[in-house]
This record gives sequence, C-alpha cells and structure tokens, in this order.
Amino acid sequence: MKYSKMIKGLLWGLLLACNPYTQAFAQDLDIEFITESWAPYNYSENGVIKGFSVEIVQAMMAELEESHKITLYPGARGEAMLKTKDNIFSFSLFRTPERESQYKWIGPISKEALYFYKRQNDPRIFNSLEDIKKVKKISAPHKGLVLTALEDLGLSNIHKMHSLDAQFQHGIMGRSDLVVNVPTLGLTYYLKKLNEPSHALVKTQVKLLEFSLYIACSKKVPDSIIEKWQTALDKVKASGQYTKIYNKYL
Repeated sequence: MKYSKMIKGLLWGLLLACNPYTQAFAQDLDIEFITESWAPYNYSENGVIKGFSVEIVQAMMAELEESHKITLYPGARGEAMLKTKDNIFSFSLFRTPERESQYKWIGPISKEALYFYKRQNDPRIFNSLEDIKKVKKISAPHKGLVLTALEDLGLSNIHKMHSLDAQFQHGIMGRSDLVVNVPTLGLTYYLKKLNEPSHALVKTQVKLLEFSLYIACSKKVPDSIIEKWQTALDKVKASGQYTKIYNKYL
C-alpha cells in the first residue's frame, strides 16, 4: 500500500512538472512587461524595443534565467493596464507620492535630474531661479511633469513645444534662451539624433527636478515575486553590469 501511494505521488509530481501551465506559473512567465516610448530609456527602433531601461530589465531577466516579452504601449494605456490587470510590470515610471500606494515597486532603475541648458557660446551665467526668470524664452514640453514643475515655479517665460527635436533646435540656434526637457541620457541621445556635437548645449547650475525611475507592478503581484526581482536588480548593479550599460548611453 505504501509503495502504491509512493508511485501515485511520483506520477502526480511528474504530471505537474510536464504541465506547461504549471511550468509557466513557476517561472513567472505570466508576468507581462510593458513600457512606453521615452528615448533613450525605452523606445522602438526598426521594430525593436531598446533603450537603457530595457537593457537593465533584460539583464534582470538573465540574472533570473527567465524570458519575458516587453511590449510598448502609449502611457495612458499602460497606466490603465497597471490598475486593471493582476500581472503587469511597467517601466520606467516616476515613483511619486500620488502613485506610491497604487502599485508595488522595484527599483530604482536609475536616479535622474533635469537641469536647464543653454547654448554653448552663451556667456551668461545661470546660478539660481532668479536668473532663469530673467530670460525671454524657455523651450519646454507642452504637457507633462516638466511643464507642471515649471508652472508651479510661477515662470511666465515658458515656450511650450510639441516636438523635442524642435525644443533642442531652438536652444542651439538661439531662438530660445534655455531648454529644459530631459535628463543627461536624453540630452546625449537627442543631440546625436540631430547630428549636433555633445557640447552644443551646456548644463547650467539650475536644477528643475530630481527623480528616480522604477518598475511599477500590479498590486496583486505577490511580495515574494517583487522581492525576487528586486534582488535581481540589486545583483545587476553590484556586478558592474549596470554601470557598463549606463555608460553606453552617455
């Protein structure tokens, strides 16, 4: 009788091990990684999703010996998926006080800052917000976090623009006194894209924002899974691989 129960147990274990659904659950293959277009952190080029944050997430997958598809969605749709689906990992998101309790978090993927930039040959020195207020025109995005931060400072010299390329071009050509829109990696990416030298725009001493980027996860993702992926990110950072990837985008 004991042997019969033992054989049944072994057969049941073998059946579970061969079941694709069970394997998928065990390897967390039901997790859905999503992101939005925000170069150079995450974007699509010739049908391939790439970028700094994408490479960090892929390194985390390799650390865990797992493979998950990354899909790019518009920001609003990604946010809706985070709130309505149980298995979403979305990056690169700002971890704001308003969002803190809405999701679970893994990170930070990176710590960034936004500065005001001037054109290379501009002799003016900008050390404070008062200096920023004196200029005629600041090129900035027409919506989003950057614009909100500028408006909260009470600046009245904001020139809202839809195109990031145009914002940089206005700054380089002197049509705008200052440009503020992306952190260091973004500046490097867009200047290369415009075939401009890396010193075409120079960072001032005035910082608009400082923030960290995270992976936001659906609230129903088990804490054990969050901890596992956090450990993977910590190992990627400790191994030196993180710095190597970051330097590729400078």
